[in-house]
Amino acid sequence: MSGTVTSNDTVVFFGSHAVDHYVRCQYWPSEGQKINAVPAGRVYGGMIPNAASIYAGYGLPPTLMGPLQDNEDADPILAEMASNGIDTRLVRRSPQFSNSYAYNFLSERNAGEKTLIIIDPGYEFALTPDEHKVFTGAKFIYSTIAHLGRIAGIRDVLAQARANGARLFIDVEAESFHSAKEDWWAFSAAHFVSFNDESIAKFRDGTSAEKAIGKLLEDTGGEVILTRGKEGCEVHLPHTRIRIAGHVVSAVDPLGAGDTFNSTYLYGRACGWSVERSAHFANAAAARSTTLVGPRSGRASVLDVEEFIRMSGRTDAAAAVLA
Repeated sequence: MSGTVTSNDTVVFFGSHAVDHYVRCQYWPSEGQKINAVPAGRVYGGMIPNAASIYAGYGLPPTLMGPLQDNEDADPILAEMASNGIDTRLVRRSPQFSNSYAYNFLSERNAGEKTLIIIDPGYEFALTPDEHKVFTGAKFIYSTIAHLGRIAGIRDVLAQARANGARLFIDVEAESFHSAKEDWWAFSAAHFVSFNDESIAKFRDGTSAEKAIGKLLEDTGGEVILTRGKEGCEVHLPHTRIRIAGHVVSAVDPLGAGDTFNSTYLYGRACGWSVERSAHFANAAAARSTTLVGPRSGRASVLDVEEFIRMSGRTDAAAAVLA
């Protein structure tokens, strides 16, 4: 797909862009140590554009909204987004913005893990009338707390979006929020909240995961997802917890696996799939993504993921439902 892509604005992804640099080394050094490393390429990334690209691969064009630095990378980035099936008309291009940079260190000693260093210059973002209309009129909004917090008047904006029926999906990385208490305005506004091991540990802040998640579900009545990497995932609902086992794969690059899981899960729920089917499908898509290199390696069609599931021998949801 190329050229201009038009979305119906049902699903809006909000966030900034990044340029990802890959570096290969034998192992990640300890502090003060010196090792040799080899550059291994440069690609366009960013958590939100990555997730939007993966979502679009399933055939439903999302709207991407947010800042883009107006430099030599802008045209290639927008062309890539459009070729991936993303509506970029609300990407705001300006020399006043700066893209993020990420350095992804791939270890030969442990190919299944990554060390990621992110340089994020930050930005301030006041929605224009057109952006405000699309954002508050969406059925689903996908972002992080760090990105949402840069929108002027975000609490009122989210309140209006929720009043219009929007459901917010927050991808929670440990570095993307300050604390559960300080950022409760965002957590309590979300219908879908996805944690990994690091971010749930920070969120619960010494309390049990069950208690912290229970309070969040009590306030939102939504869905709390815990991604466990090769161990699979859990989805917590107000009165049910669903566990889905992971897939055994030969991982070469885990970068983007979380983006793949989250956007795929949202795709399933946006399509009206059950929680179990959505989580099973997202679990497989994320596992598949780690067998390929690149932050958008999870981009695939529904048939591609179904074929991966068939080849893995996991043809059912393999879910354990716990009270």
